[in-house]
Amino acid sequence: MPARTTMSNIVIYLPSEPLGKQGGMERATHGLAEMLRDAGHRVLLLCREKNRLGETYFPPVPLTFLPPGLSRREEQDYLRKLLWEEKTDVLIDQTEGGITGRWGIFSSRAQMKEDSLKLVAVQHSSQYSSLRYYRLVHKRRGARTFPGKLRNLLFNALVLPVKQQRAWRLQKSLFRDLAANYDHIVTLSRGGMEEFRLLAPGTPAEKLAAIPNALPLLEDAPAPQEKEKRVLFVGRLDNSVKGVDRLLRIWARAGKALPDWRLDIVGDGPDAARLKELARELNLSGVSFEGFRNPAPYYRRSSILCLASTFEGFGLVLPEAMQNGCVPMAFNSYAAVRDLVIPDRTGILVPPFDEEEYARQLIRLMQDAPLRAAMAQAGLQHASLFSPASVVREWNSLFQR
Repeated sequence: MPARTTMSNIVIYLPSEPLGKQGGMERATHGLAEMLRDAGHRVLLLCREKNRLGETYFPPVPLTFLPPGLSRREEQDYLRKLLWEEKTDVLIDQTEGGITGRWGIFSSRAQMKEDSLKLVAVQHSSQYSSLRYYRLVHKRRGARTFPGKLRNLLFNALVLPVKQQRAWRLQKSLFRDLAANYDHIVTLSRGGMEEFRLLAPGTPAEKLAAIPNALPLLEDAPAPQEKEKRVLFVGRLDNSVKGVDRLLRIWARAGKALPDWRLDIVGDGPDAARLKELARELNLSGVSFEGFRNPAPYYRRSSILCLASTFEGFGLVLPEAMQNGCVPMAFNSYAAVRDLVIPDRTGILVPPFDEEEYARQLIRLMQDAPLRAAMAQAGLQHASLFSPASVVREWNSLFQR
């Protein structure tokens, strides 16, 4: 258990209940509440609504909801009263401006009228990477008719560059607001701090901190003999960001080269039907779409985890895989991935977005059992950097500052 420290009264805000099956941010928020509670803090979760899966959620700390149907002024009054009644020292906003800002409950910090309260914004996404790859993410594809192809061509050539420039300007404005309204901005990696300053160059260095998401402790790591010839994907089935269509094209090469291996796809999302159709078009074998599932047993039996994302805020599945002796692969396309995966030691990073090279490296890893074993062992050691004890020390240090 983490060492005790001076107790703080902490409110953590997230729009929906942090049921872990919904995604990495939800798992991270649940774990953060649990961690801070165990470190001796008094923690309250504040949400707007139930989890989107409609399942029963068992919070690790008391949970309250913003009453529905309130006007913005009524929400502000409710939140002021709640923070005062809870004698709140720190409010952790998991939404990058959901409390104060252009689309926040308060439009500015001054409206809160709580000078002693410390506001912390946690940046769970890589906005810089999303802007860098904006055209790739938002490019229109898939038209089958000539008029449709022409419309897509004109949109991609003429409209997308304008939209990208507007997105750059908007994000810079939002980050300036974050720096003005919040006492601290927590990014999930050292690279995230550098990216924040690229978009908001006037941000004081003392306002920024890098604290990774924590991994829940495992009772025991899986034994090597438990590993099967299985490759795993865990995440939302959203091609524009997660690149699952890339992974299927990669598997068309790797699965054909080594047909005794299987690919398990755990997750659901807006592109689920399109991906199943693509798997049929590519005539893939050994692919299983598992839907929403607890990923733990999949990590335990799988040998390799494949992430093909355009970008991530953190990519919690990568250290989760390492913690389970599952070797991760990803594109080297965002800052936090270089904190998570040490290339050719704890996993493999591939230049973005070279599908042929990714397939080649995946086949090499599938064929080389001693290499997988060595990387899995190094990954287990590296994953300890994301233990609750290590991460909560960083949070306590931030609170003490």
